[in-house]
Order: sequence, then structure tokens, then C-alpha cells
Amino acid sequence: MMGGTAFQVTGMTCSHCEASVEKAVSAIDGIKAVKANASKGEIKVKGDLTEEVVKKIKEAVSEAGFSVKD
Repeated sequence: MMGGTAFQVTGMTCSHCEASVEKAVSAIDGIKAVKANASKGEIKVKGDLTEEVVKKIKEAVSEAGFSVKD
């Protein structure tokens, strides 16, 4: 499924947080674009969002020091 979706992310407070999350998620195979927004507490992700890729997104966000709300 090539498309996009938003994930609610807790812990982002500034542009450095946004950059950390964007860098971590964009490194995942199948991701075409990532845009983080700290004020909204979300990331918008476009790409091949299979179940496996979504799991990797959540892991990458966690490893960057933030968490995805389920």
C-alpha cells in the first residue's frame, strides 16, 4: 500500500526533536517522506506502509527517545 498516514508522537518539543525523528524514520526502507510537527505532536509518513514498516517506524521513534501513541 503506497500512501501516507499520521502517527501521534509524544515527547517532541522543538525543531531538534523533529529532525531526530525525521532522520530516524526516513532511514527505513520503503519510506518516501517524513514530516514531524512538534506543536501538533505528530509525524506524517508517506511510503510503503506495510505492517512491518509501521513496526519499524514505532521502533525508530522509540530509539530516537520518543514514543508513538497507539
